[in-house]
Amino acid sequence: MSSPTILYITPSSRLLGARRSLLELVTNLDPTRYRPVVVAQREGALVEALREAGVCVHVLFLGWWRKGRYMLARPFRIAQLARLARAERADLIHCNEFHPCPYAVRAAKRARRGAVKGGIPVVSHMRLSITPRQIRNYDLRRAARILCVSRAAARHFEVWPDWRERVEVIHNGVDLEVFRPTMSRSEARRRLGLGEEDFVVGQFGLLTPRKRQHLLLRAAARLRDLPLRVLIVGSGGRSDGDYEKSLRDTAATEGLVEADGVREIVRFIPFTRDVAPLYQACDVNVLISDDEGFGRTIIEAGALGVPSIGSRVGGIPELIEEDETGYLIPGDDDGAMLADRLRELAQNPERRRAMGARARSHVEAHFTIARHAEQIMDVYDRVIGSR
Repeated sequence: MSSPTILYITPSSRLLGARRSLLELVTNLDPTRYRPVVVAQREGALVEALREAGVCVHVLFLGWWRKGRYMLARPFRIAQLARLARAERADLIHCNEFHPCPYAVRAAKRARRGAVKGGIPVVSHMRLSITPRQIRNYDLRRAARILCVSRAAARHFEVWPDWRERVEVIHNGVDLEVFRPTMSRSEARRRLGLGEEDFVVGQFGLLTPRKRQHLLLRAAARLRDLPLRVLIVGSGGRSDGDYEKSLRDTAATEGLVEADGVREIVRFIPFTRDVAPLYQACDVNVLISDDEGFGRTIIEAGALGVPSIGSRVGGIPELIEEDETGYLIPGDDDGAMLADRLRELAQNPERRRAMGARARSHVEAHFTIARHAEQIMDVYDRVIGSR
């Protein structure tokens, strides 16, 4: 008897946070229990990585549900998705983010298999905060389960009378085989032209106002007396070009990039799939978003023994043990406390190394991909079994 099939739908193929989590999940499912099939809207880095891993992938453009220009094509796209679900004999549809949920619940009803009443069950993953209006507009009440990446994300559903039965918190996990030292710290720094004496701070992820990379630049301007180097790793989204330009302009205005013989402090590094060596080069990881459902870069850095400084918003406080694996700063910090915490760690190398070691142990105990995949499969067992 073949394993049940899970049809995953992702609204993006950029290999960032949510898609990295999807890639690690589907490549770590127990094949004797579940078979993954992924539906992506476009070709891209995620699709390439899935194919390299031998995962079945279909490219099907659905269009953003709330965009008027895609409205007339909705029935056709729903029918296409339903046919695909029938062809793959899907037993459950898992929306990797909430945006495809309206397509999924409609296609699932049309693609009902055998005597399954109401169609194929749908599970939707919540990775950011959400408003009551979005819950309504994206048909999340029609999902069999809502999986939230943090307790903070789950609180948005407490208005539901039955939220405890339908909403579950499952923290993301990291594959320790992917995020493990691939070279010495000295070699990682040498390749980047960094010195052993440098105090290296990294911020990883999408260049967008929500991530607030500008606060890191503001803090860096206060720390010119230190042997500071800042790595801003990532690229802007289609609508974030102005913000990325403003970051580069700010770095130039503050004298943080190389000019007229002044030492380069800030370096912008485009998105790359192999981020482990970049984390290895860092002394501290920073995630100072104003809205963050989880904060995956914190556990990626922790897996490589790098402590983090995070803002006290969303799911970030669930990942950092204050004064043990890193520091938390207020969500409304203007860069001053961030600068103070960075200075403290720069001047206490033994402390930051101890924090990094504890961060590694914390990830191994609570945030492995094996633990994450087992919890997700347990949800599938219960949802499919109940049908």
